[in-house]
Amino acid sequence: MGLGGSNPSPGAKRPATSPEKGERGWKGAMKQNWIILFALAIILLSFPFPVKAAPSLSTNQALYTIRDKQVALVGSGLSPSQQYYIWVRGPPANKTRYTGSNFTPIFGGFIPPDIAYPLTANASLGTYLISLSTSPTVDTAQATAHFGVWGSAAPVYQRTQSVIILGGGIFPGTSLSLTIQDPAGNIVHATLTSTTDGDFNNTWRIPPNAITNAFTAVIYGTGTFDNPQQDFASTAKFTVTQAVLSARIVDQPNSTYQRTQAANFSMALQYPDGSPVVNSKPNAEPVILMRDQTTIGPANMTLVDPANGIWTAGVKLFANATPSGKYRFEMPSMAFDDGYGNKGAAIDMDSNYFAVTNASFVISSQLNGTQIQIPFGQVSIISKVTYPDGTALTVGSVNVVVSTGSSVTALTAAYDPSIGEWRASYSSTVFDLIHGGTWTLKVSARDSLGNSGKATYEVIAQPYLFITLIVVVVAVAFVVRWSLSRYGRKIYFRLRRILKRPRYRKFSQV
Repeated sequence: MGLGGSNPSPGAKRPATSPEKGERGWKGAMKQNWIILFALAIILLSFPFPVKAAPSLSTNQALYTIRDKQVALVGSGLSPSQQYYIWVRGPPANKTRYTGSNFTPIFGGFIPPDIAYPLTANASLGTYLISLSTSPTVDTAQATAHFGVWGSAAPVYQRTQSVIILGGGIFPGTSLSLTIQDPAGNIVHATLTSTTDGDFNNTWRIPPNAITNAFTAVIYGTGTFDNPQQDFASTAKFTVTQAVLSARIVDQPNSTYQRTQAANFSMALQYPDGSPVVNSKPNAEPVILMRDQTTIGPANMTLVDPANGIWTAGVKLFANATPSGKYRFEMPSMAFDDGYGNKGAAIDMDSNYFAVTNASFVISSQLNGTQIQIPFGQVSIISKVTYPDGTALTVGSVNVVVSTGSSVTALTAAYDPSIGEWRASYSSTVFDLIHGGTWTLKVSARDSLGNSGKATYEVIAQPYLFITLIVVVVAVAFVVRWSLSRYGRKIYFRLRRILKRPRYRKFSQV
């Protein structure tokens, strides 16, 4: 054996090579890993697997008013990596529409806290359906919820208008209560029933004397659209103001009036709901009489047709009113007041122009007959002279002109306060014998203001009585003369003989 090493003996056992040893180690490790994995699987299967929650959606409250501005959305169970799009169906639509808003859920599948559906000032009142979709073009309705928006149909109402309270979000067919309270605490109560759509409505007419300011409306009950067991109470407000009355002219004044006549026109006054105005503020003078741009004075207003709110405004024209064609009535804007603070009309209202002229007296005369004898006959005339309004003329002049053909005689009538009339008379003379026939009596009256009037009457002047008298006298004279010529001589001598009888016989008897 050399110094470098020794050789094994031929009979000795040889050791295993290194590759064989590595294969056996790998197989052992794999077996051990499978055992561990099997054990872990058994352990894991012993615990229940968590079930992914279905997407849910709700709003932070069931009922809203326009004052709430927005509807906050609450939801969970959403896919964190999914983009969701908000769809909505409001009254009276029949399908949802994409609102233009979208979001990505936050950790845990929740809707971010700043996600909300805005309520605009003109949002429809009623029941809404809100939906989450995974598409901006098609509503896949991953989750849905209902809510209601309610309140008054308008934020401000005038007196006499009808307040419409409506909305939705109530469980279909459920009864609910409504109260309306004014600023003084007066309450109007009503019971409503929701429709199959969850909507409700009620109408209340505001009285003409209602307190003005903010009114409070409250609805309360049990049963919201998505939860029939949920109690609810919600408050809305609206404002009541004074009513602005409408006015229209129904009858214009006449085109012309005489002094002392009553000039007037008629108008219809109504509340905003069309009901008639039948009251006015005491001592108010909403209508004035104008001449051009000059104010003459107030006009009196009288209700003549309560059923239709027809009022007549008028004024009696003075006897000295200035003649003009530029008179008119005017009611300035907001001049009429019904006594509750409701005023109208919204703009100035003017009537048509009309003219005022001097008054023409109304003369009514009575004569003592339709005939006058001439000569020595008399015709008396008593005249009642009045202004157009019936007022008697007491200060002025009344003249009577007697026309007897070619002869004219002027008479001055005198006022008799005991009867309130004017007297005049005419006595015929022998000079009127040549003026027989129809005589004309012209009565004229005038006052110091330029008002005047005339009237004409006729009488028959006849000399028949005088002629008859003359005929009778002549006849009597003729008869007397004839009698004297026939019987006068006999009578004369008889009387003479009687007168010549001796007188002493009388004395001898004494």
